Amino acid sequence: MPEKLGALRERLPKVGMRNIKTAVAVVVCYFLFYPLRWVGIGMEGTLGPFYACIAAVICMQSSIEQSVRQGVSRVIGTLLGGVMGLLVLLLDDWLKQPVVTGLLLGVGVIVTIWLCNVLRRPAACAIGCVVLCVVIINHSGADRYWYTILRIGETLVGVAVAVVVNQLLPGGRAEKQ
Repeated sequence: MPEKLGALRERLPKVGMRNIKTAVAVVVCYFLFYPLRWVGIGMEGTLGPFYACIAAVICMQSSIEQSVRQGVSRVIGTLLGGVMGLLVLLLDDWLKQPVVTGLLLGVGVIVTIWLCNVLRRPAACAIGCVVLCVVIINHSGADRYWYTILRIGETLVGVAVAVVVNQLLPGGRAEKQ
């Protein structure tokens, strides 16, 4: 039995520093937003750690350079998707036609992907389109403008936390040339 346990232990991957750093970044994001629950805008309110934690997980990479590159793409995609979403929302408020909104969503996807490619950030395309869809499809009323701005801010926090944690904790590999 001990031999089987030893063989199993050798086959299982070890918990590495990237794993630890990712967990630390998520915990930091969570606790950065934690005090806001006492002022009525955090956790169950409109401002919370959810998108910051997602950004931290996605942006934590094997090297600081990769984290920064992923973070920049994440920020660009989030900003483009958010701005495009705000433009579609403004048109939606003016036109008030769900069919037109659906068509504008498609145009917004095209423009978001095109802009990401113009900026030479193809890695930003997917998140830009996701943010656009979330803004347009998941929310209605006046709060959707506020929601968009808050999501962009939460994402920026998560990206910053991931990069800082990756810099401060040991184990970041130098990027191969």
